[in-house]
Amino acid sequence: MKISRRDFLKGTLAGTAAVVVNGALGATSAFADEQPAAAAAASPVLPWTELNPQDESYTKRTTDYSAIFSPIQIGNVTLKNRIIKTATGSDTMVRGEHSVSQNAVEYYGRFADGGAALVLLEGSILQAIGLTPGTFGVIPYEQSLVEIRKIIDRIHQGGALAGVQMNMGYIPSNILELPTEDVEKLIEDFRVFSGYLKEAGFDVIELKAATIDTSSKLCSRRTNTREDKYGAQTEENRVRFFCEMIAAVRETVGPGYPLLAHMNAMEENDLKIGDNYNFETIEEGQYLAKALVEAGADFIEARISMGSLEANCWAPDTAFAPYKAAGTSCFGAQFDYSRHYEGLYDGAHNGCGAFIPMVRELKKVVDVPVGCAGYIDPRTAPDMMNDAIANGDMDLLFMNRPLTVDPELPKKLQEGRWDEVAPCCRCFHCHASGASVGSTGALRSDEIAVPPSPSFPIVMGVERCRVNATTQCAYTDEFPEGYDLTPAANPKNVMVIGGGVAGMEAARIAAERGHKVTLYEKNGYMGGMLLFANAIKGPHEHLLDLRDYLVRQQEVKGVTVVTGTEVTVDLVKEQNPDAVIVAVGGKRESRFSGDKVVGIDDFITADVGENVVILGANAQAVDVAQYLLAQGKNIQIVHEGDNNDVDKEQSPWVRYFVRSHLYSHGVRVWNESTVDAIDGEGVHITMNQSGHTKVLPCDTVIECYDMIPNTELMDEIAAAGYTVYAAGCDAPKNIQSAIHEGYKVSRYLE
Repeated sequence: MKISRRDFLKGTLAGTAAVVVNGALGATSAFADEQPAAAAAASPVLPWTELNPQDESYTKRTTDYSAIFSPIQIGNVTLKNRIIKTATGSDTMVRGEHSVSQNAVEYYGRFADGGAALVLLEGSILQAIGLTPGTFGVIPYEQSLVEIRKIIDRIHQGGALAGVQMNMGYIPSNILELPTEDVEKLIEDFRVFSGYLKEAGFDVIELKAATIDTSSKLCSRRTNTREDKYGAQTEENRVRFFCEMIAAVRETVGPGYPLLAHMNAMEENDLKIGDNYNFETIEEGQYLAKALVEAGADFIEARISMGSLEANCWAPDTAFAPYKAAGTSCFGAQFDYSRHYEGLYDGAHNGCGAFIPMVRELKKVVDVPVGCAGYIDPRTAPDMMNDAIANGDMDLLFMNRPLTVDPELPKKLQEGRWDEVAPCCRCFHCHASGASVGSTGALRSDEIAVPPSPSFPIVMGVERCRVNATTQCAYTDEFPEGYDLTPAANPKNVMVIGGGVAGMEAARIAAERGHKVTLYEKNGYMGGMLLFANAIKGPHEHLLDLRDYLVRQQEVKGVTVVTGTEVTVDLVKEQNPDAVIVAVGGKRESRFSGDKVVGIDDFITADVGENVVILGANAQAVDVAQYLLAQGKNIQIVHEGDNNDVDKEQSPWVRYFVRSHLYSHGVRVWNESTVDAIDGEGVHITMNQSGHTKVLPCDTVIECYDMIPNTELMDEIAAAGYTVYAAGCDAPKNIQSAIHEGYKVSRYLE
């Protein structure tokens, strides 16, 4: 007998006909009963050798966070804890304007309010107001200081130290060809520049020659072709530029002023795995670290450099996005973490803490604090992070994405409210502009090349956090009032229909604003499609954590949750709410029928044959393809759109890695193709560009078309005279969009 996805996932919930709680404790308890079934669905027997088996115990939580929240002395300042917000692009400045935006002021101030010890600004903010090495003429220098002090003062007001990356990305791209005297002049410019930054009020200055930035080219024998004293003929010459930069800045800012050196500790070839001729070794990284400290650096942030794609340098978790193929390079091959990276890469924990073993090696040769960024998240891996500090493996947690999701992460962890921390899902929607060189508004929909691999395209997207709807949207046309919610002027009795992410977010925000909220879910559990998505994707995106967080928020905000109850117009009339929010998700479209055809909702329990054709190429279709590929199925995808739209609901960085994994394992995508018929031979398609036809032999066809609007219930409720709002069901897309729409509708509900 064939059962549906809903029946399969419902498991032991059949008996939970209705649960009514003030909060969501009942829903949480019921939901936990289904998790083993979903976990079993996500454990196929792999047709290939799994190079990097994953140990999911890294999420263990027994710590009191005492090491993370211990103070540390750096130069003449004391950090109150070990959490540092990295100098990562924020897209908070308004393009074309030279004054600091209110968005930038509050964006960084909120990290300070939330408990981070040090907040580092990216150099592009300085550039936007005309404060750059060697040039101070975009706006008057004194006005530049006035502008940047808006952010500095706001960070100090929040109780954190303020730092800035004196962006060595300003270094000319032709640094390898510049005459010696020009390089010396460049160092002098940075020396003078550092004085201006200290005068502005910054507590810390960071100098970066890391990842694949132009400035890092001089630190590597692989890329440094100079023949003068800044060449790579000797170890001393190889590190000279970076060390002289540190020394010059130290001369200007004086003793005790904290200088952060952001460096590559080693390199690895991601384009041609294993071909590491002239790539920097850990011993060379140790030499550089010692030299930087001798030159005047007070602490170090370490990275790994790559030959090609920068995401591999700053986002180690991207290599874990492909299902059951940890270590994907995004160029069609996999790293073996036991052998590559000199064995100094933690590849067993979904990329979490990947660089910690490398940091441990640096700490053996320097006596200053050392930390790393990448996937550093004490919410996800509390014991790992705390123990690394307590054991002396690293000293500092350099973080970005977990803090942009929830700026209050430090405060909540320290107060023991870890279950109230909004989780980072490693989805990379926050970096959706990929290799964009522009700031806010500079997003593109076409393809650009990522040097040095011009044949490898990246599709640009809108930068938004999956979980925090205000990130990149505050003080814009969408949320002009900024980050904070305003209390409801006229609190209402609000009914929310649907317990998925859109409904739970809508209920959370409405309740926080003072509305009386009751959320109805027809199933016996909360979370909507998250459980199903987690079963297909695996644990990498922590979707169950997202579910748990949103369920917990219903309790925290005082939402009444009713499960096991399907809302009808009659129930709406009975409850008589002042406003109704419909968050029932989209509908599935089916175009074909027959013994071979299975819907995405039912494929997980269907008798899927060895040769599978998937109709549609959205994110869900691609996830299904990955899941079935891991079972050894032969997969083909028929896609009506063009190549740019394959996996379109995912962020560009995730697409890089997932698509290359599928292609390298033989999954064929027939873009711009139309299905003419499905019969005993297989799927008949027409390739629209050429006009040729083709038959794709198969045993199973899975329909994964884009979801379509589901507004019938809305229309019925509206016809009955009630005020009704849609939360995503009118334009279903992905998790990020659903949360965003749920937030937006309740933010402005009056």
